[in-house]
Amino acid sequence: MDEVLQELIGAARRAGLRIGTAEALDAQRAAAAVGVAERAVLRAALTASLVKRPEDQAPFLRVFDRFFRADTGGRAGALDRLRAEGVDPATLDELQRRFDIGQQQAGGGGGGLDALLEGGAELDRRIEEAMRDAGVARMVSPMQVGLFSTRTLDALGIDGADAELAQLAEGLDPRIGELLAASLEALRRRVRAAVREDFARRNPARLEQSRAERLDQEAFIRLDKDELAQVQAEVRRLGRLLRDRMERNRRRARQGRLDVRATARAAARTGGVPFTPVFRRRHRQRPRLVVLCDVSDSVRQAARFLLVLVYSMQEAFSRTRSFVFVGDVGETTALFDHSPIEEAIERAFRGDTVNVGASSDYGRSFARFVDQHLDALDPKTTLLILGDARNNRNDPEVEALKRMRERCARVVWLNPEPRASWGVGDSEMQRYLPFITFSAPVRTLAELRVAVTRLASVVGR
Repeated sequence: MDEVLQELIGAARRAGLRIGTAEALDAQRAAAAVGVAERAVLRAALTASLVKRPEDQAPFLRVFDRFFRADTGGRAGALDRLRAEGVDPATLDELQRRFDIGQQQAGGGGGGLDALLEGGAELDRRIEEAMRDAGVARMVSPMQVGLFSTRTLDALGIDGADAELAQLAEGLDPRIGELLAASLEALRRRVRAAVREDFARRNPARLEQSRAERLDQEAFIRLDKDELAQVQAEVRRLGRLLRDRMERNRRRARQGRLDVRATARAAARTGGVPFTPVFRRRHRQRPRLVVLCDVSDSVRQAARFLLVLVYSMQEAFSRTRSFVFVGDVGETTALFDHSPIEEAIERAFRGDTVNVGASSDYGRSFARFVDQHLDALDPKTTLLILGDARNNRNDPEVEALKRMRERCARVVWLNPEPRASWGVGDSEMQRYLPFITFSAPVRTLAELRVAVTRLASVVGR
C-alpha cells in the first residue's frame, strides 16, 4: 500500500500539486487508519492529508479517480456468455474438460486462458500482474502503448491463444468458436485500454496536454458538454487578452511617429544637449464594431463562442452593436448591454429576437439589414459577420452586402465550415467573397484564435 501511495503522490505532483514529505507521511498514516475497504472513505482521508489549499482539491480528486479506477470485477467470462447464448450444459462441460486436459499437459499453467473463460475479478488480477511483469510503469510516451500492450499480452500467456481456442471448440457448437474468438479480441482491446489508462494516471500532465490539444483541434460540433465549457472559458480569456493588446496598441499609436525634421531643428537650437525627440502626434479613437451573427442550429456553437469573445473584448471598442439573423434580422445590442452574457446568448438562441426555427436566408437578412440598420455602419466601423453562408437556394442579395461594404471600414467574415466547403452545394460564400476584406474558417478553437488575433491586429491599425 505504501508503494501505491507513493505512485499516487507522484502523479499528484506531476499534476502540479504541492505535496511535501510531511503530507506524504500523513497520507500513509491516514490510509493505515481507515483501510482500503471503502473507496469513498480512503478518498476523503487522502484528500484531508494531501490537500492544503482549496484550489488544489478538485485537481487532486481528478488524479485520485484516474489513479484508482473503479472496480471492474464481475465482468462475465466466456463461459457465462456461452450460457447466456443458450449453449447446452453438456457442451459446456465438454469444453471445460478439454481445457482441463490441455492445462494438465501444459504443466498446470493456464496461460491466461482460464481467466478468460471465467472472467470476473480473476481476469482483472491477471491483467494487473501481467502489466507489472511487462514493466508498463516504465512507459515514457503514449506512443509506446502498442509495444507495452504486446508485452502485457505475452506476460498474460495469450501467445498462440487463437490456435488453442480453435482446438478447444473443434467439433462443438459453431457458436462456441465464434464467441471464444470474439472474447479473445475483446481481451486484446481491454489490455490496450488498461495500458493506456495506466500511463494516463501516472502522467496526468501528459493527459492534460493531450486534452488541451484536442480542445484546440477538434471541431466545435464534436465536443461534449464539459469540453464546450472549457472552450468557452478559454474564449473568455482570449477576449480579455485581445482587448488589452488593442488598448496597448492604441496608447502607443497616440504618441505618434517620430518627426525627423522637427527633431533635428530642435536639436540644432540647443547644440544637441538636451536631445529631445519630436513626434507627430495624432489622436486615435477606439474603433467601432458591428456584429451580424447567424444563430441557426448549424452554426450555433461557433456563434456562441464568437459572441462570448466579442463581449469579452468590447471595452476595446467605442461602440459595439450586435444583430442576429436566420430568415430575418434583429438587433440584440440592448439585450447584451442589460443582461449577463450567458443569459443574453440563451435568449437570443431561443428566439427572443428572431425566429430561430426559420430556414436560413442570408440574402433576405442582408436586405433587411440594409433597409433598417444601414445607419449602424460608418467609415470607422468594422462589420463582423459569422455564418456558413448556406442560403437554401434563395437569392443571395449580393448587392446588399456590397452596400454594407461601401459604408464601413472593412467586412470580416468568419465561417464555421472548412474552406473546401465554401461555394459547395447551397453555400454562397464564393459570391460574397469579393466584398469581404478578410475571411477565415473557425471550426476549431485554434482557428478561432488565429482569426480573431488577426481581426484585433487589423482593427487596431
